[in-house]
Amino acid sequence: MCDVASGREPCRVRAGSPADCAALADIDTLVSASPRGAARFEAACGTGDNRSECALVLEQAGVVRGFIVLAPVLDEVSIHAFAVHPEHRRQGHARRLLDGALERMRHAGARRCLLEVRISNLAARGLYEQFGFACDGVRKAYYPAGDGREDALLLSLQL
Repeated sequence: MCDVASGREPCRVRAGSPADCAALADIDTLVSASPRGAARFEAACGTGDNRSECALVLEQAGVVRGFIVLAPVLDEVSIHAFAVHPEHRRQGHARRLLDGALERMRHAGARRCLLEVRISNLAARGLYEQFGFACDGVRKAYYPAGDGREDALLLSLQL
């Protein structure tokens, strides 16, 4: 887990900064079939008020272990990207990052969180289910896949 009791350095969820962009792009390249690219992370980690996305990172011992990219619109927020470095999975990082992001969303006034998840991503689906996300529908052939396209589940959570 991501705490002192486990014998590991404590983790913290914080806003992404321009200095994080290379680490975020590296993680994304390792885990995504269609990586976002450094320019999109630079925009999400920028400092302007007119950003359409913002990134949060999970940092442990000064190293970025994962990220979540959010897009707020009025009282809703969409999760556009969410990843933990493959070498640091199964340590509670995804749970800690999602919990921190949801708390920040609530504090910012969001009332609903939306996302899409690959139908085959059972680990992510299980995590979202534990947080109370409900399935609202399916987007057919939404994600690129090795053998064509893969469906996405549309999930939402009332905050």
